[in-house]
Amino acid sequence: MEMILKKFGYSSTLGKDSQSTAKLELLSINNPDQTMRWVWNASCKKPLFLKFYNISSIRARLFAMTIQTVFLLRLQKIIFHKKLFLFTKEDNPIFDCTKDWALFMGTIGLNSKAVLYANTNFYKIAATESARKMITTERTFLEKLQLKETDFIIPKASFISKYIVQLTDISANGKRTKTFTPAHLTALVEMSFIEKKTILVDKWTLFNTLKRKFEGSTDERIPKNIVRKLNTLIQNCIPSKEVETHLSHGDFTQWNMYKTKNEIAIYDWELASFQRPKGYDYFHYIMQQGILVEQKSWKLIYQDILTFNENEFGNSLFDQNLNEYLKWYLIINCMQNIQIYANHPKWYKQIYWTLQVWNEALNLFIAEHYNQREMIIMDLFDLLEIQDYAALKYPKGYPEDLSIDSDIDLVIDKNNNKTIVKYLRNHSLVSRITVNQKSFMNTIQVFTLEGGILSIDLIWQLKIKNYEILSAKQIIANNYKNNYGSKNASEIDTARFITLFYTLNKSKIPEKYLECKKVIENSTEAIDLIFQDYFNKGSRDTRNIKGFVKQKKENKGFSFLKNTFNYFIDTVKNIAHNEGFTITFSGVDGAGKSTIINLLAYKIEKQLRKPVVILRHRPSILPILSVWTKGKQKAHQQATDSLPRQGKNTNVVSSFFRFSYYYFDYLIGQFFIYFKYILRGYVVLYDRYYFDFINDSKRSNIVLSKKIPSFGYQFLLKPKFNFFLFADVSVILNRKKELSKTTIEQLTNDYKNLFTKLKSKSHSTVYECINNTDLDVTLNHIVATIIQNKK
Repeated sequence: MEMILKKFGYSSTLGKDSQSTAKLELLSINNPDQTMRWVWNASCKKPLFLKFYNISSIRARLFAMTIQTVFLLRLQKIIFHKKLFLFTKEDNPIFDCTKDWALFMGTIGLNSKAVLYANTNFYKIAATESARKMITTERTFLEKLQLKETDFIIPKASFISKYIVQLTDISANGKRTKTFTPAHLTALVEMSFIEKKTILVDKWTLFNTLKRKFEGSTDERIPKNIVRKLNTLIQNCIPSKEVETHLSHGDFTQWNMYKTKNEIAIYDWELASFQRPKGYDYFHYIMQQGILVEQKSWKLIYQDILTFNENEFGNSLFDQNLNEYLKWYLIINCMQNIQIYANHPKWYKQIYWTLQVWNEALNLFIAEHYNQREMIIMDLFDLLEIQDYAALKYPKGYPEDLSIDSDIDLVIDKNNNKTIVKYLRNHSLVSRITVNQKSFMNTIQVFTLEGGILSIDLIWQLKIKNYEILSAKQIIANNYKNNYGSKNASEIDTARFITLFYTLNKSKIPEKYLECKKVIENSTEAIDLIFQDYFNKGSRDTRNIKGFVKQKKENKGFSFLKNTFNYFIDTVKNIAHNEGFTITFSGVDGAGKSTIINLLAYKIEKQLRKPVVILRHRPSILPILSVWTKGKQKAHQQATDSLPRQGKNTNVVSSFFRFSYYYFDYLIGQFFIYFKYILRGYVVLYDRYYFDFINDSKRSNIVLSKKIPSFGYQFLLKPKFNFFLFADVSVILNRKKELSKTTIEQLTNDYKNLFTKLKSKSHSTVYECINNTDLDVTLNHIVATIIQNKK
């Protein structure tokens, strides 16, 4: 403070009292580290330092009201910090320190500067050479803009000295506003015509300068994947591409402006440039407001960007090319600020917020290089950059290279669970997530907008049933950061977990994990010696392993009782929240049902992580009728060898008996299936279903009116998902020649009508007809439908 006041003509006497020494009582509000933030003359009757404060949020308004109340009641000398300033006055000081004034001490850093308010003017005092260049830039741009007639208001600037610039106060009758108004848009459109130029990328000085600095940045605190994304975009910039530039304020935000009736008063032009891309200030206002003030996710911020662009303003500024210039904003802003952040010795939380939003925003422009599942994985690991965790069994390589059939196991501190869940739920590429939290872990399934699936296990206690097998804290403490930015569990911890997990679950260790034996063989720890003995004997005897686990203090006394109780609760919750569902497939022979069913079963088991059972046509609690007369083996062989729809039955009574027999199988069997499979979390896939009795009863050697089986369907439990697969007749006949063209067309039409009718009567059950001409398209559509409709 003394150094700043000296620049204005007041020299501190450092406590030495003399005849020429004057005394001035000062008051201040300090930063959390007790350094001064705002300083003012104790005799001030108004809180002038609020001129430096952005009063926009509810919290800020409450703070300002509190300060104003303190001044109104004349309590400032009781509440605020006091300091006695002894000084001598030089000739012609810039302001009278015995009158009203306030000083903002600024922030520590490369661009550090203080701001004084006195004589109804602001004075910026540069503390570094970098800051001096910034206030010089501000004055230069303001002088240029003073020569133009603009609809936005700017301050007048003049130099007091090399390190001090004087700026007029333009806040009169102005108010802060958090939202975009026509006045903001008018100002931005007007600025877009000032020094407007079209430039080639390889001739763009700003871009190429920032690119060189960014490529030389090595700060380990910068998340690796955001750097990779930026490098991907930069490397794909076409040198001959044209970019439009114009006047940019550089920090066009609500805290750098006031709204006065129909005009905007803009100050702090230190970052002004004619080199920034079109619309830079538009994006910056919404991004900074969303990140720093409202703490929105990128998904909501992007909605704001699009919403404010839905008018003539969008046409006049972006010419319907908004995303192209949003990309340039992100590239320029990220390169510039990542370099600035690298020079900060200590990061504040707002930097992490900002990096998180930028990271997600970049996904919009790298979709050609990564799918949504991969981008979410990249973002997740960048989110965890500042957290302590350990990825279990994670493959070597970039995080997003994880197999589509693999999940992510993360050992974390439980306090990070909610943060991760909230982040994934609000991610712009996520359609929905499901959460199955237990006492020791949280299983999250992430469903992307394009139908991808990602399963994540967040583990804070490593347990098998009611026993804790390893210490999560110890695994995290032993982690290591690989060259790709992820923090993995150590090799020995990974080997121990794999061995314990599979042996205690009475399963064979998969071949891909057999290398863990080599790691254990090189250890002399007690638990590893037990593992070595287990491997050498080649038996299935796990008693010594179980005994070692039970001897752990976490598995004794009260801890054991607690673990046992939690295991019981987890089991009950799992039964209640892990219910399975039924999917049926109908269609004529040759429609591709079997292929789709097999692929879907694999996808459900590997990605939805649910066991699957495939049933043919019905529950089959009762055998086929011919078993009663021909025996099981002969009856099944005959059914397998015979073609469909070849039965000779024409008797209605016989048909009714046959239908009643199979209907009873559905009626009773549905409950058997429900309790045996659905309640235990299975997904039941039916290759054909009851609908065959309605539309194709001849296939079961039944001749009945459709009304009878249709009536019976009312009393059956309705499968959650029902898909009718069809294709062009020529395609079906090329696959199988079991049915005639006429029969295929008739059955296809009947099924479509039936599914349309059933769909109109149900809001909770899915009935859908799919033209199965492209296997991948059909499969992805079915998976997407399941994801969208599964609770």
